[in-house]
Amino acid sequence: MIALQMKLHTYSKFLLFLLLFFGVERLCHRATDGFAMVNVYPPKGDYSYWETEEPFPIATTTLEKPFHYLNSGSQSYVFLSEDGETVLKLFKFQHMRVLPWLDLLPLPNYFSSMRNKKRAQKRAVLECTLSSYQIAFENLREETGILYFSTRLGKKVTIYDKIGKKHTVDLSKTPFVLQKKASLVYDTIDNWMNLGQKEKAEQGLRDLLHLALVRCQKGIFDKDPDFSTNFGFVNHHPVQIDVGRLSLDDKEKKPEVYQDEMIRITRDLQEWIAQNHPGLLPFFDEEIERITTKSLN
Repeated sequence: MIALQMKLHTYSKFLLFLLLFFGVERLCHRATDGFAMVNVYPPKGDYSYWETEEPFPIATTTLEKPFHYLNSGSQSYVFLSEDGETVLKLFKFQHMRVLPWLDLLPLPNYFSSMRNKKRAQKRAVLECTLSSYQIAFENLREETGILYFSTRLGKKVTIYDKIGKKHTVDLSKTPFVLQKKASLVYDTIDNWMNLGQKEKAEQGLRDLLHLALVRCQKGIFDKDPDFSTNFGFVNHHPVQIDVGRLSLDDKEKKPEVYQDEMIRITRDLQEWIAQNHPGLLPFFDEEIERITTKSLN
């Protein structure tokens, strides 16, 4: 009886330890948005395919000063420069690699093959993500505000995470993106309309639709064309902020294809305008009609 009580006591302490451990881990994750230095370095592998031969722009001295944590997206951690004009994106490689302990664990053939399959799937996601940013850097630089993209740059940069802890990132060992800081589309349109600047809002929408059209005409397909989160304005100039789901497709260049694509990708934006700024809806609908009609003539 005493032995049983001792076992129960031991199990209770172990369970309490696990609960405390996972509780602390969740609190830390929430406090840092899951950021950890180990997450921004890629798994072992060849990244030479995505290396750029283009030198780092001499005029860009942004990396000499620290970047401060801004937010966390689905694919990257985002840090803001001290002048507030540039963002540094570091990829979330924890989603693109097999768990370290699972990678080292000796497994029977069946489970080993499953692990290899999972590793291949993770590598495919990684390659698609890097290729997407490479497409944007090479073909949509003006339309995305991307200043530089590289998988190997002989520089180091200082960052401060969400809780203010200082880190040094070696950019010769990890891919990164340097991009102009933009204000989100919906926030900017709201601001213009609240200030009574309807003409600015109309011009912004016209330029935004033209940006989407140019991407289509270049044969670049976007799997995640969300205007609420993935597009913004830099000094009234529209840019696509998130370019992590791009692919090249020559069929996209055909007017009969991108006409339907333009209607598809702008549907949610149209609904948002109807609900929040109905006075802009006639203008928006006319612009869509003009673009889609012109493309077939």
